[in-house]
Amino acid sequence: MKTPQLNIQGEGQPFIWLHGMLNSVESDSVYSLIDFESLQNLVSVVRYNYCNKSVYGDYSWPALTNELISVLDAQKYGKVLIGGLSMGAGTAIHAAVQFPERVKALILVTPPPAWEMREKVKIVYRKVITKTNSKTVPELLKRIIQLNQDPPEYFEQNHPGTRQQLLEHRLSFEPQYYTQIYLGGATSDFPSREQISEINVPTLIIAHPDDSNHPFETAQELNKLIKKSELVIISDYEDYKKSQIKIRHFLTEHGSNNKS
Repeated sequence: MKTPQLNIQGEGQPFIWLHGMLNSVESDSVYSLIDFESLQNLVSVVRYNYCNKSVYGDYSWPALTNELISVLDAQKYGKVLIGGLSMGAGTAIHAAVQFPERVKALILVTPPPAWEMREKVKIVYRKVITKTNSKTVPELLKRIIQLNQDPPEYFEQNHPGTRQQLLEHRLSFEPQYYTQIYLGGATSDFPSREQISEINVPTLIIAHPDDSNHPFETAQELNKLIKKSELVIISDYEDYKKSQIKIRHFLTEHGSNNKS
């Protein structure tokens, strides 16, 4: 598999961003809980689509971790800041466990279900896989994607039309891609709690208190396990704006080029 095509904005310490399931560089440019444009005077924001969106890609989190390291090696990056959303957070955690010498700090946004809670998710993903094919996006999958209330209502109210744009991006992949991405999710989980408790880098965990797809309990447990972590809760648009200030401070403290 070729090294992914990179989207790099800004200069300074690399901040690698790993998108969530059914997200992409393109959809993250429409909406993300991190405002990437506001960070370009602090860090070099490096984004890419997993496996270049290949319908033959391996989207399991360990495989995506290896892809991440190949990106770092190709760019001759040493120790970097890594952030990720949902499955991207899962991949970032795998990287911190397997390659601690490459990770300077972590930003984990809405971590996904893990461990015991992940078993039900895997069952749903396997059911989705039985419905996917190489020719069309099945109606079941379309309904599942349309039920996703992303972005949250507070963001949609302040930026009308964002939800529709995200929906269009998430329905635009090649049909076989959905098979592969759900297969990756169905075979993936966090490392063990014991392994995660050994992570020893500054970590910012960002979570919604009522996101059924990303249980708040997962974020809370990560906060307890990772010694140098801080949990940021976003409940409304004011919290969202405050979180952007928190993220900027975090990146400034742990690796920016200190430009104002």
